[in-house]
Amino acid sequence: MERLDFFPPPHRFTAEEYLAFEERSEFKHEFIDGVIYDCGDVLPGDPIHPEYVPGYPMPHLFSAEEYLAFEAVSEFKHEFIDGVIYDMTGGTSNHSEIKVNLTYTLGSRLRESGCWMRDSDLRVKVSEGKHVYPDLSVVCGAPLLDEDETVLLNPVVLFEVLSPTSGGYDRYTKLEYYRELPSVEAYVIIDQRECSVDLHSRTDKGWLHRTFSDIDDVLPLPMLNCSLPLSEIYRGIIFSDN
Repeated sequence: MERLDFFPPPHRFTAEEYLAFEERSEFKHEFIDGVIYDCGDVLPGDPIHPEYVPGYPMPHLFSAEEYLAFEAVSEFKHEFIDGVIYDMTGGTSNHSEIKVNLTYTLGSRLRESGCWMRDSDLRVKVSEGKHVYPDLSVVCGAPLLDEDETVLLNPVVLFEVLSPTSGGYDRYTKLEYYRELPSVEAYVIIDQRECSVDLHSRTDKGWLHRTFSDIDDVLPLPMLNCSLPLSEIYRGIIFSDN
């Protein structure tokens, strides 16, 4: 379900970022109001940038190598989808507290299990053209990493805590991406505005979707040999009436 309105905003480059990119690039590009544009005409069959306007230059579609070089020196994290570098949205107090609760609750259950958590500093590679940062990843056994040890290749369970601006992206777009990874057995989506947890789990007959919305519910994670009470995930959270 590739809907542009689900995606976070594409990154707007600073002049310094553009100049550093241009210095590394084999080709010339123009820079206007935070957007790096390719020089030359758009040819039939060329990949199309989602913000391309016919009659105007094509915004540059980055290669994975260009993205990784940019990310290696950036102060902030960005996700990479099909040639476009996207900003990651900031978290709220509830978002942060749920992540802390999840880390503590799940971490206590994974001790001596042979499974390990990784936080959102570690990128997950879905494919060559898709690199994302889950809020929390779990890997069982030895983690498979890229040579720089910045990309996880074999997560078993992935968690996202919804942000107000990333709901569709996490619920639909990332769901499709994570399903592509053969190692992934479950994807957990946690709402920060209300008590609601979606569990997508891989079964022999396909993917099973269940929603847990009672604070007394328990989230089953048999692939990790544990379960998580929603009361512990949402410990200390006060939901807004809005």
